[in-house]
Amino acid sequence: MEAKLSEQIPGDTGHGRKPHICFVSESTATYSLLVGEASGVTGGAELQQTLIASALQNLGYRVTFLVPDFGQPNRVVTGQGIALIKTRPESAARPGPSRFLGDIVRLFRAMNQAGADIYYQRTSAAVTGITALFCKLKKKPFVFSVASNMDLDGSARLYRGRVSYALYRYGLKHATAVVVQTNDQLRLLKEATGRDGVLIRSMLATADEAREQVNPRYVLWVGGFWRLKRPEMFAELARRLPEYEFVMVGGPSVDGEQLFEEIVARARDLPNLRLTGPIPYKETARYLDETKVLVNTSHAEGFPNTYLQAWIRGMPVVATFDPDSLITKRQLGRYCSGIEELALATKELMGDESLRASIRERAIQYVRQHHSIESVAAMYDELLTGLYAKWRNMP
Repeated sequence: MEAKLSEQIPGDTGHGRKPHICFVSESTATYSLLVGEASGVTGGAELQQTLIASALQNLGYRVTFLVPDFGQPNRVVTGQGIALIKTRPESAARPGPSRFLGDIVRLFRAMNQAGADIYYQRTSAAVTGITALFCKLKKKPFVFSVASNMDLDGSARLYRGRVSYALYRYGLKHATAVVVQTNDQLRLLKEATGRDGVLIRSMLATADEAREQVNPRYVLWVGGFWRLKRPEMFAELARRLPEYEFVMVGGPSVDGEQLFEEIVARARDLPNLRLTGPIPYKETARYLDETKVLVNTSHAEGFPNTYLQAWIRGMPVVATFDPDSLITKRQLGRYCSGIEELALATKELMGDESLRASIRERAIQYVRQHHSIESVAAMYDELLTGLYAKWRNMP
């Protein structure tokens, strides 16, 4: 349902003693998800923030988001009652030196306007440090949430500018709490900073996705087209297994247009490979409903939302990334080191109905036990109410 927008911010009536939380985001997809508009490329970080926000609001939290300036009113409210305050123009998401200070001022002004009790930001970026500095000056709790292992293993410095990476590291160091998605990230955080994290797993969008599939037939890949995700490996997989139908859902990420066009060119010579291009997040469910095997070819991730979407449907995952070795230990698909193993595993699972059936029950049970809205929201509630109580008792 499309959100209704208003220029008024709701008051605290009915929210009791729950804190007011402000999510700081610089993503187009976050805004689109919140207001119910179509968005071509939706990352896991954006989806998780909106899911967490909705769950917390249902628990009685007042929720505000800081989002880029698309020309919308300064403050709007979605049909769910989540307040949106605009910050800097979207085109300034990667600012040059001449406008950097101006963007910091805009972000500070928006955070101050939000007037929240707790501020939350996800993914490594300059805004991590800016949010941390604001919270330090205002003496407010700041929660940073790790999106990818690359946020912690030093890889972020390879794709962030020097200033952006330095600000991110400042924010990571000064966050009141750091939320991680896996035990792997707990270890990486300890090694990188010496501090302990708070393990809160990713949240499944809805339990309604646990439905019986009808005539599944695809081998599916979902994601943004950038080098780290290695979409060319999936195209090669389609070439090696011409007997199966392969579908790629997604479009070019920032700076990924050339790679996207490369894959489009390859697909012209592969009649069994279809690219959907960027489609709204909700439309991805239709392809998942018709898929036998989900393939992930990424070099690094955090915890892919697509794994949860596959497993709640009882679908095996064939992947080159295995968070906490879940795929291997719980037998939820196949972990592969390269294209040869990907081809063998995909062919095995596509052709063995009894093997897929044995995975189905384990996969659904795992997601329901560890990634339900109720269990994840309860962990966030415990963390945030604890931080809020401590902050309120500060002299």
